[in-house]
Amino acid sequence: MINYIIGGTLLVLILFLLTKYLSTKKTLKARNKEISALEEETEKRLHLQQDYISILSQELRTPLYGIMGLTNLIAEEHPELKEDKKLKSLKFSGDYLLTLINNVLQVNYLDSEEITAQNVSFDLKQITKNLVNSFSYATDNSDNTLHYSFDSEINSTVIGDPAILSQILMNLISNALRFTKNGNVYFSVNLIKSKNDISTFSFKVNHDGYDVSKEDQKSIYREFIDVQQAKKSYLGIGLNSKILKRLADAVKGEVIIQNNSTAGSEYAFVVDFKTQKHQELKSTDNYPDSFAKDTKLKALIVDDNKLNLLVADKMLSKENFDCSTIDNGFDAIELAKENHYDVILMDINMPKLNGIGTTKRIREFDLKTPIIALTAVDITQLNRQIIHAGLNDYILKPYNKNHLIEIINKHIENPMHN
Repeated sequence: MINYIIGGTLLVLILFLLTKYLSTKKTLKARNKEISALEEETEKRLHLQQDYISILSQELRTPLYGIMGLTNLIAEEHPELKEDKKLKSLKFSGDYLLTLINNVLQVNYLDSEEITAQNVSFDLKQITKNLVNSFSYATDNSDNTLHYSFDSEINSTVIGDPAILSQILMNLISNALRFTKNGNVYFSVNLIKSKNDISTFSFKVNHDGYDVSKEDQKSIYREFIDVQQAKKSYLGIGLNSKILKRLADAVKGEVIIQNNSTAGSEYAFVVDFKTQKHQELKSTDNYPDSFAKDTKLKALIVDDNKLNLLVADKMLSKENFDCSTIDNGFDAIELAKENHYDVILMDINMPKLNGIGTTKRIREFDLKTPIIALTAVDITQLNRQIIHAGLNDYILKPYNKNHLIEIINKHIENPMHN
């Protein structure tokens, strides 16, 4: 009898535990389903947020390109305004706004996309000098002095990504100015070593302003600085070390930050560039004299923004191009059918028929003419589409004349070198 009682008790216990197990399993399954749905929703929202930021950044880049382009054209056409404070202020604001937009884009794609570096020829001395000049208005209004030195041993024509370099250096210099009050910021470009056609450069930024407190040191490494702290500074942003690391990694460089509460801070960016030993940028504006002045090359510029068309037209006209401009893809196709062009510059984001679709249709009857994309969209999103459409290359807005001529010269059938 006792055995029956024990057996019955065990059976009831087993049935109870089995029921509990099945109930718990069902609950866990429901919870897992909820978590999966939540993860899916979170991922969906993240993608929507990334898309929104990309679209917003693109919309900001487009008018900014016009502002920066016109500013440079005014400076070129009116050299007497070179030292004009208002023009300096406009240039500084454009350069700095571009850096902020680039930083937003890098944060947006920090964990989802690789940063693609370009390899173009540029004048290292001119890039760094222009960068220092862009801060002149900021230093005039903050009682700081920005000192600049360039190693005389450096051959200034190098191959690399001037946009990423400028973005890194602008962050380092602006951060040094932020932590300096009535002091000095020293920016120096030095050659560390050179072997064959590869040179290692060091870009150092030191400052000797007020002592850097431990709280300030922490904010250098913080992902985003405190808003109230930002309001106290002229430049308003801190150094985002994660962004800088990704940018440095993209060009195989390294950012080194050393803090000393008694002597300010030192930031250094070390990177290798390929050097061009026998090529110099000869024109008075430090742009390559790429095209013979007695040879007219024909260019078709396609962009739905009238200001962008004006800037690109003026840039190329100064380089002896005969330019045709059009503001939509359908008319661009007809012009490409009726005329021979040495190069076509194609805006990507246009209403009705975008640059990708326009290029595909042109490629149905013309496989030869170089078509170069002009885009304000982060290029990591477009690589595959650009290749499939038949575009030869891309230029990210805003761009400078040096880079534009470099890319065109790379693709036209008979480049005219002086």
